[in-house]
Amino acid sequence: MSSSRPTASLSLPPLDARLFQVGEREILRPVYTLPLHEFQLVEELRQRDIPCYLPLRKAWSVRNRTYKEKTYRYTREYFRPLFPSYLFVKVEEEQRGEIFRCKNALRILPVTSNETLLEELKLVRQLEEIAQTQELEFNTTLREGDRFLMESGPWQGVYGWLRRKERRYLWLVEIQCLNGTIQATIDPSQYTMTRVE
Repeated sequence: MSSSRPTASLSLPPLDARLFQVGEREILRPVYTLPLHEFQLVEELRQRDIPCYLPLRKAWSVRNRTYKEKTYRYTREYFRPLFPSYLFVKVEEEQRGEIFRCKNALRILPVTSNETLLEELKLVRQLEEIAQTQELEFNTTLREGDRFLMESGPWQGVYGWLRRKERRYLWLVEIQCLNGTIQATIDPSQYTMTRVE
């Protein structure tokens, strides 16, 4: 016999509006953190009143407990970083040192264009909202497979790869952000795809 306890659904934290406002002297940069220290760095930056953005995805922890021959399943919902060890910070050029005063920041990554990064972050925010209903995972490596162009659904206009795994189709959808891919579990019958060589 199995039973579950209902859990309250999590919602995304509000986005700092200052992050997407264009300023002459302010720069928007990805920051590389110590592993598993993303949330601590966000807290430190917020205490210093520095606008930052940590893209998140939902994850679940399932635990089974047996008590008096009855099995109970506990499900806990929580947030994990969409891009492990990365977050985005907006500061003035002279205040870059403030980021390194936080003990969890390792380095600030260079970008070619602040406007391009801003557009990519808007795409990441859309992916973050999609991650609330679909399972997403960030990967830095991509295995060989068939390449497709998604022509419908929320992934419209995005290239992806098909990988077969234990009777399930996993579509790896590539975005040009931080040299990696987003791995999403989707139902292929819900999308229109065209093969690309």
